[in-house]
Order: sequence, then structure tokens, then C-alpha cells
Amino acid sequence: MDTETATRVRRYASGWLLSATRLTPWPPNPVPDDIWAWGIELAGIAFRNPTGYSSESIDDYARGDDAGRRTEILAAARAAYSGASLPLYSFPDPDWHWVAVPVTSITLA
Repeated sequence: MDTETATRVRRYASGWLLSATRLTPWPPNPVPDDIWAWGIELAGIAFRNPTGYSSESIDDYARGDDAGRRTEILAAARAAYSGASLPLYSFPDPDWHWVAVPVTSITLA
């Protein structure tokens, strides 16, 4: 594999994982084993299918894509890491239309 191709597939894998995990800094140091393994597999997917075709057929030869596996990897990465930097719950929009209760005084006898 030439240097240009290696750089390209590494950038694909890195970009996909960064987008899924939103980890900062990127890459984390040291790189966790799961992210390393996902990166290797994603780079292999990018190397085998650099144009992103979903399938290819020539005469009696047919080949499917790795989009399903790539989706699985990115979903696992998102589930494992994306919650660390994002809120875990959704919050309602603030209600600025409330009415202040008038102040009253009570006299005790």
C-alpha cells in the first residue's frame, strides 16, 4: 500500500470515529483498545471500497459493500463514547411566560 492510500484510509476511519464519539482531544492518548480495533476495521472498509459503492457486479462476479458493518461499528462507538461529552437527558425549553404572584401582607391579630 502506498503512503497516499494509507493516509486516505486512516483519515476516513479517524473522521468516522471522531464524528461518532465526539471525543476531544482526538485521538485520545492512549488510544483505547476498542477504538483502535474499530479504526483498523474501518480503515479496511475504506481501503476495500474507496468509492463507497453499495454493490458491484461484473458478469458473474458480484460483491456487496461493508456499509452494514460500518454502521454497526459507528453505532457501538457512539454508544460507548458519545455520552461522555453530551448531556444524557433532554431538557424542556424555558418558559418565560410565567406570571409573578402579587405580594400580599397578612395581619395577624
